[in-house]
Amino acid sequence: MFFCRSVSHHRTPLAIREQLSLTSGQQADWLAQHNGIEAAIVSTCNRLELYAHIPTSEQMDELWTDLLRQRHIVPGEIAAYTAALAGFDAVEHLFRVSCGLESMALGEPQIVGQVASAHELAHDNHTMGTALSLLFRSAIHAAKRARTETAIGSGSASVSSLGITRAEAAHGSLTEANVLVLGAGEMGETIVKALDQRGIRKVTVLSRTYDRARRLATTYQANARPITELKDALTEADVLFTTSSAPFTILTCDDVTPIMLARPDRSLCMIDIAVPRDVDPVVGDIPGVYLYDLDDLQLVIEDNLAERRANIPAVERIIEDELACFWTDYQSRSVVPTIRLLREHAEQLRQTELTWAYNRLSPDSEHERLLFEQFSHRFMNKILHHLTRNLKEKAGQADGDMVVAVAKDLFGLEDNYPQAAK
Repeated sequence: MFFCRSVSHHRTPLAIREQLSLTSGQQADWLAQHNGIEAAIVSTCNRLELYAHIPTSEQMDELWTDLLRQRHIVPGEIAAYTAALAGFDAVEHLFRVSCGLESMALGEPQIVGQVASAHELAHDNHTMGTALSLLFRSAIHAAKRARTETAIGSGSASVSSLGITRAEAAHGSLTEANVLVLGAGEMGETIVKALDQRGIRKVTVLSRTYDRARRLATTYQANARPITELKDALTEADVLFTTSSAPFTILTCDDVTPIMLARPDRSLCMIDIAVPRDVDPVVGDIPGVYLYDLDDLQLVIEDNLAERRANIPAVERIIEDELACFWTDYQSRSVVPTIRLLREHAEQLRQTELTWAYNRLSPDSEHERLLFEQFSHRFMNKILHHLTRNLKEKAGQADGDMVVAVAKDLFGLEDNYPQAAK
C-alpha cells in the first residue's frame, strides 16, 4: 500500500519547518540505509514529505520516526502538524503536490523538478521500486500536462517572484536599487534570473563558493563577491535576498546593527527565503530593517492569482484522468507475479509431457525431438497469450484483486507449486 507523511506550510509555521530541513546529503544517507525498501523523500523550503510503498502503516510509522531522527525530533513533537495519508489519498496528494496545487505560490514551476529530483535520488540509492517509481513518474506526467494544457503556471507564480514582489512593496521599484543575492544554488539562480527578466541590473551574488557565484553572475550579467565581503556589501545594499543552504544563522543582530548605524538614512529590505532561515528573526527589530521570511510571503497578493485559481478545476480534471490511468497500470502490474507463476506452472507441465514423449522415441530420433520441443513451446505460448492478456485487462478493473485471487485458486499456483512462488 502507498503511504505518505507530510509536514507543509499549510498547517506548519516556518519555525517548525526549518527544524525539519534536510540537506541532499542527509536524504541520500538515510535512503542508503534503507536500501531495498520503497521510499522517497520530497524536501523543499515549504514541506518535508515521506512516501513509501510498504505493507503496513506500522512500518510507515517506523520509517517516519527514523527519518525525523535525522533532525533529533520525535513524531509526537510535530504530530499536530503532520498529515498521515494512505492508499488513494497518498497517491492523490503526490499528484496535487506535483501539479503545484499544494504550493504556497499556486502553480509554481519548481515543484515538479523537486519531485523529479526526489525520484532520482531514491533511484540512485536503491529505494525506488517498481510501484513507487510508477507513482512518481505518473505524478510528474500529470504535472507536465497541467502546465501545457492549462494556465495554472502563468505569470509570476514562484517563491522567488513572491519575494521580489514583497521587496518592491517595501522598497519601491528595484530598477535602481542595489540588490544582493546570498546563495548561488537553485533558489539563488531563480532569484537572479527573475531579477534579470525584470530589468533589474544592479545585482551582486555572494556565495560560500566564489566560483559558483561568479559563474551565476556571468550568466546574468551581474556582479560576484566572496561571502567574506558580505558585511561590506550590505553597507551598500538596498535589498538582500538570502537563499543559502547553511544549517546555521548567517546574519545576527550583532552583524547587522553596526551596518545600520553606519547608514542611518537608508533602510534595508531583507527577504529571507532560506530554510533554515539565514537571518535571525530579531534582526527585524533593528530600526531601518524590513525583514520578511517565507511565512510573510504568503500574505503577498498577486494580480494574476485569480486567473490561476480559475484553472484549478481544469488541473483537477487532468489529475482525475491521470489517477485513473495510474491505478489501471498499477493494478495490471500487480498481476505480473501471478502471470509468472502461471508460466512456470505451464512450463513445468510442458517439460513433464516432453519427457514422457521422449521416452517413447528411439535414441536416434533427434529430428522428432526438435519438432516436439518447438510444437509444445509454440502451443503453450499461444494458449498463455490470451490468458495473460485477459488477466492484465481484468486486473486493472475495480474487482482486479478478486480476479487475481480467483486465477491463483483455479490454477493452484500457490498450494500446488510453492517452488514457483519463491
